[in-house]
Amino acid sequence: MKIRFGISGLGFAGAVLMAPVMRQHPDAEIVAACDPNDDVRTRFGEAYDIPVFSSLQEMMDGAQLDAVYVASPHQFHCEQVLQASAKGLHIIVEKPLTLSEEEADRMIEATEKAGVQLVVGTSRSHDPVIRTMRSIIDSGEVGRVSMVNCFNYTDFLYRPRRPEELDTALGGGIVYNQLPHQIDSIKAITGQRIVAVRAMTDKLDPKRPTEGNCAAMLTLESGACAIVVYSGYDHFDSDEMHYWLAEGGRDKKPNHGGARKVLRELEGSEAELRRTRYGFGGPISKSMESGNADRRQPHFGVMLVTCEHADLRASAEGVYVYGNEGVREVQALVGRGAYSQGDTIDELHDAITGKAPAMRDARWGKDTVDVCLAILESSRTGKQIDRRSA
Repeated sequence: MKIRFGISGLGFAGAVLMAPVMRQHPDAEIVAACDPNDDVRTRFGEAYDIPVFSSLQEMMDGAQLDAVYVASPHQFHCEQVLQASAKGLHIIVEKPLTLSEEEADRMIEATEKAGVQLVVGTSRSHDPVIRTMRSIIDSGEVGRVSMVNCFNYTDFLYRPRRPEELDTALGGGIVYNQLPHQIDSIKAITGQRIVAVRAMTDKLDPKRPTEGNCAAMLTLESGACAIVVYSGYDHFDSDEMHYWLAEGGRDKKPNHGGARKVLRELEGSEAELRRTRYGFGGPISKSMESGNADRRQPHFGVMLVTCEHADLRASAEGVYVYGNEGVREVQALVGRGAYSQGDTIDELHDAITGKAPAMRDARWGKDTVDVCLAILESSRTGKQIDRRSA
């Protein structure tokens, strides 16, 4: 079956990243979209030759849908998941699932009561490298996991932002927007919950008053340890340590401080720059529409997994296994569609058709939100947060 999707929210995630992948995926089609911005929804509707609407409710009432992709700002995730569930529609919802435990519980209750499938679209945990590492570990050949090291330095905080994206209370900053990629990758690779959190975060730029860097030690159920380091301050770029491949898997050139320079020289508003550079029809959008012929596997910084008998690290096209007899490369396990977003669609399709249960369901999403909240609490109090009873 092909899933008939309606996209709710035509910003960067919905219109630029996911839409081209949906259009090319063998098990999906876009049949409608909605966004409150008249200009972007009109242009998107014309480009994709589909009806467009100003609200999710109008779209659900006016189009024949099987599923909704919720790509709206974080504060609308809960409301829109409840609306879609009430209509009996399956759901992909962008990370984070939501911003509070109470809202997460409402989303769990709504989807489970309606009997619909929900997948949280933390695209980096859907990357081929994550699936491949999980497969190698599940085979038993490298023994048990002892440590996971996730290390990523980017320009995240200096990409053009809307005001709420710089307000932690509204879901801004790296904790809600970037750390879920690392947290979910750790959970997906190991198959374990995080049971204790010790973390620090910081705000190093008063003009960008939200968390921009973090170092955390996460204890897994088995007693294994995961170390998470993230900085979005546009100084060092950890792609230097990953073959100069960008997060999306395309070649890049060093441009340290480049995002800061763009903001310094900006004559208009950040919101306008975000629209022209990262919005539908902009340069990144056109690049995504051009396809994946020049794309290698995506990544999220440098990740090293230490097991009893080997260390695992992403290569450009798969996973290096550093074992007792030297190094070998395992080719990445790829899905039916384009990297990452395509694998997210695979997970929902397989859950709907009964092929495999969704891993990243609403309960998974709540657990990740709880880890994010624990990171903030640990940083604020200077104490380890125990999640064993969560």
